[in-house]
Amino acid sequence: MNINVNNYISKWLLCEERRINNNVIINMELAGINLSINPNVFLPDPKITHSTSLLLKSIEKNALNGKEVLDLGTGSGFFAIYSSLKGAASVVATDIDKNILKQASNNALTNKVTNIEFIESNVFDNVEGLYDYIFVNGPISNQAWSESKSGGHSIASYGEALFSQYRNHLKPDGQMLMTFSEIGPVNSFYETLKVYKVKYDELREDKFGIWWGVYRISR
Repeated sequence: MNINVNNYISKWLLCEERRINNNVIINMELAGINLSINPNVFLPDPKITHSTSLLLKSIEKNALNGKEVLDLGTGSGFFAIYSSLKGAASVVATDIDKNILKQASNNALTNKVTNIEFIESNVFDNVEGLYDYIFVNGPISNQAWSESKSGGHSIASYGEALFSQYRNHLKPDGQMLMTFSEIGPVNSFYETLKVYKVKYDELREDKFGIWWGVYRISR
């Protein structure tokens, strides 16, 4: 394993431990969106992760006006709020924890967004309907995301649930955009893509000495 991966994960875990132990609520602005983030919620700060920035860069290339969007594992609500502000006709945001959803809803209200439907769901369990876009900035590393925080999923089983079901919720010309990184189980990830015959384009960027990828997936 790239030594930079171990160094990155160690630093990330240390920051998370401090944030949780000190019960630090972080207020930040990202792409003009104001967010308040509790310790139990993924922190999309570009200074400590590149997944959010890379996914945002890919989403910005798409016209969301009038589209139906699903933000799977919304966390702070950032991508759901962004989609709404960019004119999405409807936005559904899911997470496994009702308290996380409550905070995401509060973030939406802070940004004067009121048309997001927040649903408690483990991956696609409680999701209905078809979407033009599904955004997934989900768990990547088993070390950084415990199974308790991932709805009982390991990173491998999370990927299996995602890739085995996403076609049921994409419109024929819809796309799922998701993130992954060298900090995760790389061989298992690509093997799962192969097993489920996932059609995708990949964009990688280096940050913090490791690579991060965003995947544009079609039916």
